[in-house]
Amino acid sequence: MSDAPPPGIKPLPGRVTSPRLTLRRWHHDEAATLSAGVAASLEHLRPWMPWARFEPLTLTERVRLIEGWTRDWEEGGDVVFGIFLDGEMIGGAGLHRRSGPGTLDIGYWIHVDHVRHGYATELTAALTTTAFGIDGIQVVHVQTDEANEASASVPAKLGFRRSATNKRVPEAPAESGRLIDWTMTPDMWPHALHL
Repeated sequence: MSDAPPPGIKPLPGRVTSPRLTLRRWHHDEAATLSAGVAASLEHLRPWMPWARFEPLTLTERVRLIEGWTRDWEEGGDVVFGIFLDGEMIGGAGLHRRSGPGTLDIGYWIHVDHVRHGYATELTAALTTTAFGIDGIQVVHVQTDEANEASASVPAKLGFRRSATNKRVPEAPAESGRLIDWTMTPDMWPHALHL
């Protein structure tokens, strides 16, 4: 199945806010900011994030990556956000079209200096509300490795249902190879615990 949206799909929202956070698309001139945040958190991210194995990227590679995210978004594909708290970058998140029509997947990571403050839960709630405001979106997914209890606590707190556990080849060093699929639907969301 292709990750590409059908032709003519409108871009996903490029900015989302929550009580404490602003999520907005990265711009190519912020490559150094993103690189610094990833570098500071790399040992924290490497066990769980498959993309961390490619780090560190050069500044040129980071600019190309952001430009690719921009093109994908403009064409109706995924949107990749920086997470900002009072103007400071504290992580990254995204809405991804990888699970097929009518669905969006939420991904997130938090800077090592900002974990355990509820930011991942807050941004996931905001992205879920945003997703269900988009025409045709009927399911939101969060996928977490079974061994990553901190990440799994986010959808669990918000009332996502654990709908499946799928085996896969581990893609990061600490992964168990068992991927939990957490799901939320528009009818469940008003009754879920969210911020």
